[in-house]
Amino acid sequence: MYATAPTVDFGEAETLLAPDETGQGNWVGAPCSYRHGETTYLAVRERDTDRRGHRVVVYEYDDGIGDVALEVTAEALGVVSIERASLVTHPRTGDVQLYLPLDRGGNDWVIAKCADASSVEAVDPTTARPVLRPRPGETDAGVVKDPAIVTVGGRYYMFYAGADGVSERAHLATSVDGETWTRAEHNPVVERGYWHDHHTRVSAVVPAPDAPVWLAFYDGSGVADEGRTWNLRTGVAVSTDLQTFTDTCPDGPLYSSPAADRRTGLSTFGTCRYLDVLRHGDEWELFAEVAREDGSFELRRATASVPF
Repeated sequence: MYATAPTVDFGEAETLLAPDETGQGNWVGAPCSYRHGETTYLAVRERDTDRRGHRVVVYEYDDGIGDVALEVTAEALGVVSIERASLVTHPRTGDVQLYLPLDRGGNDWVIAKCADASSVEAVDPTTARPVLRPRPGETDAGVVKDPAIVTVGGRYYMFYAGADGVSERAHLATSVDGETWTRAEHNPVVERGYWHDHHTRVSAVVPAPDAPVWLAFYDGSGVADEGRTWNLRTGVAVSTDLQTFTDTCPDGPLYSSPAADRRTGLSTFGTCRYLDVLRHGDEWELFAEVAREDGSFELRRATASVPF
């Protein structure tokens, strides 16, 4: 048995951050873990019912939330909402690159990139400019958002959610400089189907420790799920080339919130989404935005030994 994702119970996971208010629509999460030099960071999106995704905060992280390194607000950018950020190190210059999905109003989403900076603290959010927009006639003609970016060698792989007017699905674009992006030929890379016959979105891609494949953790929801747009659970697919992916859990999600029955979202929120992984040798730290009994979502952390 190879490329097995770790067993994690997010019901027992540690709460890192909780929303200020309870109830549906109050969310803290959409985590992006990032190492730059000797420092680890954790970017977190904050949302409430009045201001939607009004702020992204990048914290220093050392086995817990530390000082604020960077703050990005929707107000300062003149946009309606910000969703999950992605932080990347330029593979040749070593500079920090920050990507932000922005709703400029009326569900007009783009993925923007800030100017390269020498450190997270030096990033200027006001320099954010669109690098990926919806493309008419494509499967992402309606919306592009929520990038999860990895670099392999000198090439960038951006996994993002692209909407076709029905729902969002997992897409891929590649780049050699982080500025100009080419959509993959096989989009969407994770299709609608099984328990996730409405929505799919890749949240993290990490190399399996025991086989020459990549583990692609994805968010998914079903047509019959309550709140199917945001009530997402986590599955996993595998790939040998970061281009084509095989779903390995068609019979149900890998990780769900115990606020539901851990499997479905038919009547309650089983949300466990935006999973990200911070690797420490034989141990992984897993971060996710997880539903609580009151209907709000909080940021939780779990640790697990990587199976070999």
